[in-house]
Amino acid sequence: MIDVDALTVRFRTRTGYFDAVREASFHVGAGEVFGLVGESGSGKSTILRALTGLAPLAGGHMKIGSHGPGEKIDRSFRRDVQMVFQDPYGSLHPRFTVDRALREPLTINGIDRQDERIVDALREVGLGPAYRFRYPHQLSGGQRQRVAIARALIVEPRVLLLDEPTSALDVSVQAEILNLLRRLHRERNLTMILVSHNLAVVGFLCSRVAVMRNGEIVEQRDIASIRARQVEHEYTRNLLLATTGYRRNAVQATGTDAAL
Repeated sequence: MIDVDALTVRFRTRTGYFDAVREASFHVGAGEVFGLVGESGSGKSTILRALTGLAPLAGGHMKIGSHGPGEKIDRSFRRDVQMVFQDPYGSLHPRFTVDRALREPLTINGIDRQDERIVDALREVGLGPAYRFRYPHQLSGGQRQRVAIARALIVEPRVLLLDEPTSALDVSVQAEILNLLRRLHRERNLTMILVSHNLAVVGFLCSRVAVMRNGEIVEQRDIASIRARQVEHEYTRNLLLATTGYRRNAVQATGTDAAL
């Protein structure tokens, strides 16, 4: 479904040109959930923006289904490929009700039965009709992200691009959104790319993962290998170590040494 070959994304700066992504290649099968993981600034979100035509291509080739994002982007591409952004507070228009936010993509794409589709979309993401005429400031962060997901899915896309959709949310809300995405993937057979800096989040949804550093993909592994820590690159090992998080034994040992 998604084919990326030697992708390079270049931006012009005051001091010259900067390659945010260099020679990145990966493939995503139909119905697969693929992860891009790495530290902030590694180029993960830039790849998503390039796939949607929001970032300039300096080299390489991309293809999503029958669409080439480097070519002229038409309405059918916009309907087939949707994106959910990181910030649930910035991705919704503050003066649009939930109803208007969901109605707009239907109107743009000439889709009928709009009232019925809006109600169904809200129910699909766990929000009832009572939320339909609320404004974003009347919603929590998790509810806003659910609306953003509903807005992306209401045009029935084949590909969903997720740019750290849970990083701005509380831990308990993160789990709810991840469970929602996993259910939607199963029910709709969506092809997804999930961007995250957290290997635990990627491991929950994805079957394969590419690890990025400084604009390059340094390693690709399936999730079973990641969980077994069967990795080759030192940077991937450091990410796994960071994901381990708090370890009581290490802290207790440090405290004992200090006391001695």
